[in-house]
Amino acid sequence: MITGAETAHLSPKTPTIYLEGRLPLVVERTAADLGLRDGQVIQATVEARLDRLRLNLQDPAQAGRFIDLPKELPAGLRLASGDTALFRVQLQNDGSIWLRPLQAQNAAQAAAAPLAPLPNRMQQLGFRPPDMGALAMLLRPGGLDSLLQGLGSTTPELAGLLQWQRLRPSMAQLTPEKLQQLMLRSGFMTEALLAQGQGTGLVDLKSGLRQILRLLQSTSHEATGRVQDAIDDIESRQLTATETLTGREWVLSMLLPFSDAEPVTLRFVRSRRPPGEEKAPLVIHLHTRNRDLGEVWLQTRISGETEVDMVMWALREDVVQRARELTPNLAEELDSAGLNMTRLQVIHGPGPSEPMPWRAPETGSLLDVKT
Repeated sequence: MITGAETAHLSPKTPTIYLEGRLPLVVERTAADLGLRDGQVIQATVEARLDRLRLNLQDPAQAGRFIDLPKELPAGLRLASGDTALFRVQLQNDGSIWLRPLQAQNAAQAAAAPLAPLPNRMQQLGFRPPDMGALAMLLRPGGLDSLLQGLGSTTPELAGLLQWQRLRPSMAQLTPEKLQQLMLRSGFMTEALLAQGQGTGLVDLKSGLRQILRLLQSTSHEATGRVQDAIDDIESRQLTATETLTGREWVLSMLLPFSDAEPVTLRFVRSRRPPGEEKAPLVIHLHTRNRDLGEVWLQTRISGETEVDMVMWALREDVVQRARELTPNLAEELDSAGLNMTRLQVIHGPGPSEPMPWRAPETGSLLDVKT
């Protein structure tokens, strides 16, 4: 059965109800002044103030801050004093802020009810941690082998996943062509390809995990939860990518698996092009824990299709020294491919943290998928 995150890729994005971006208080004060970040989920309590409503932000980081709402709310959005509401922040190119309603619940009713209603699947996916930890555990070398052995390698339903396993390259075999194949087989883009009439017969990770899940559920296997969590990690990143299509920047995150190394986290980010300005650069963030290199981060910024700016972080001093020695070789390789490396900076130390720090939601506000 196709889930909501998959359906988002099979048809044009359904129009979403947003609060007006021309909120007087938001326009006059910056997002930094309010302590808000693009993509952040905020919880607010609704308060009646004379002829309009006010959102009092509940996060400790925004203590004492509020947003006055327009007198007329968008059609379909019903808020009353005492409600507790959730919104996702979207920063626009002109500096305005859009708040995407996630849910609204009357606080008094919630307190009186024995159990608060559980969030729907879309809300659960939207609140998953950003590290894709469950999927990373399965994609480690040998991570899927025990599951496949327990289910029987001759099971017809597992033929696709077994083929996917064999197609994983080693780290040393990685080429631009193999990288493209890895991305296509990751399961993050299958529905979009099918919607375009492509991808027929594609062997992808997400479909293979669903096959495992069906087999595990029929045997009440204890690994069912781990496989479902891995699928949720994929669909959460799909949902995030779809939501950012209308925001200030587009973001796509995925894990690339290898047969002999830890999976590599990739995140692609491109900001919207302001009117009259050149196309914004594509920024690629890479992070891996490699048994030969240790923990490594790499940030690559590609501007004007050919200008490449790179910053690398590594925890091991010998890896930093080796990278600095090989800088001229990399510049030559890029030049032969028609690219110009404007900078390669190698830093001894930990790389940048997650762009949007994550913390578990307040107890009772939604299903705690981290636990």
